[in-house]
Amino acid sequence: MRRTHRAPRALLALAACAALAGCGIRPTGIIRAGGMPTAGAHPATVTVYLVHGGRLRPVSRPGLSGRPQVGLERLSVPPTAQERAMGLRTEVDAPLEAFSVVDVSGGAGGRPQMVVRAPGARYRSKVWSRIATAQIACTAQTVPGIERVNLWGAPNARGAAWATVTCDRYADLLE
Repeated sequence: MRRTHRAPRALLALAACAALAGCGIRPTGIIRAGGMPTAGAHPATVTVYLVHGGRLRPVSRPGLSGRPQVGLERLSVPPTAQERAMGLRTEVDAPLEAFSVVDVSGGAGGRPQMVVRAPGARYRSKVWSRIATAQIACTAQTVPGIERVNLWGAPNARGAAWATVTCDRYADLLE
């Protein structure tokens, strides 16, 4: 008959617990490290240009912090009920993708610009009405620091797949 020795196992377990308990870290009380955390973000607003009659009117909309191009991305979204009641609409009939780049081809420092395109319009032309092009150009130039807009899919006079547009070209359309 085999006899088990429980005492050595219990001693081993007790020794292991003692070793773990004596790791050298002493308990402390609450240590103050500054004030309570607070949320400091403020919702951003963006300016989009919508059509009122045959002219453009700037409208403020909620934006996303850190994404100043969101106004361009939302130009194809139908106006809100309140905006429609004010007679506002959009001529941009396709979703837009937008991102800012620095054009360094002109020398040191570069010029900040916004690149805008309709998804899938990278290599084929998109026919934009003059008022839709004005909406895109003027909305893009509300982004701080943006000097000009490269509208991809809108061929320029040389037949390239993009055209450079600025809001001042459409000054006659601004309210």
